[in-house]
Amino acid sequence: MEFTYTGYRHLIELARLKGYLFSFYQEVEQYDKSIILRHDVDFSPIKALEMAKIEHELGVKSTYFILLATEFYNVFSVKTSEIFTEILSLGHQIGLHYDEQKYQTTSREVVKQVITKEVRILEEALKIKIDVVSMHRPSEFVLNASIELDDLINAYGNKYLREMKYVSDSRMYWRENIIEIIEKCEHKKIHLVTHPFWYSDQNEATKDKLKLFINQGKVERFEQIDKNFRNLDEFLKMDEIE
Repeated sequence: MEFTYTGYRHLIELARLKGYLFSFYQEVEQYDKSIILRHDVDFSPIKALEMAKIEHELGVKSTYFILLATEFYNVFSVKTSEIFTEILSLGHQIGLHYDEQKYQTTSREVVKQVITKEVRILEEALKIKIDVVSMHRPSEFVLNASIELDDLINAYGNKYLREMKYVSDSRMYWRENIIEIIEKCEHKKIHLVTHPFWYSDQNEATKDKLKLFINQGKVERFEQIDKNFRNLDEFLKMDEIE
């Protein structure tokens, strides 16, 4: 499968053709044959919005997991919060993408306390109710612990990680052939994880996607400085940025 928007459309259309319904985590047991679409927003909210629009056009819904504290975007900024609000308006769901490496703990109770705190902050930032949490770069401890969260669904719980067919495109690489999995219909419940960052209009190598993102970051940084530094062009112009 190519990491293009066309390739992603084909994946969704194939799943629908094979009789799969798309559900949120809370609804998966309501359907005999269903797919949970999960998207980890690690780098780019804009990329997430592009995927959300495609899914809306195709009449499917998914869950977007966002980081509360990351160097790549700020959920409290006007631009980013507007993007996530638009994703919600398209019929999708937002969950917390919990980064355990910020806390360096192997205590179940501490993990639960921190997740609860981050959920409250994210709910306040976006004015929504958060029902589900996934882990960012989970350790063996988190993967094996199957931590039960009060009033929250753990996307890495046994039900979603082991009882369902779990397949991911992490690092722009499908560990298994996702097209073949859907075509064979051997699994009634599929937990399908993608990272919107890897998808684009054209088929590109991983290196090229990363270079483009880094270069776009320079432009965005320049634009932000321009908004906060009077007469920036007297000192530096956009075409001088390498």
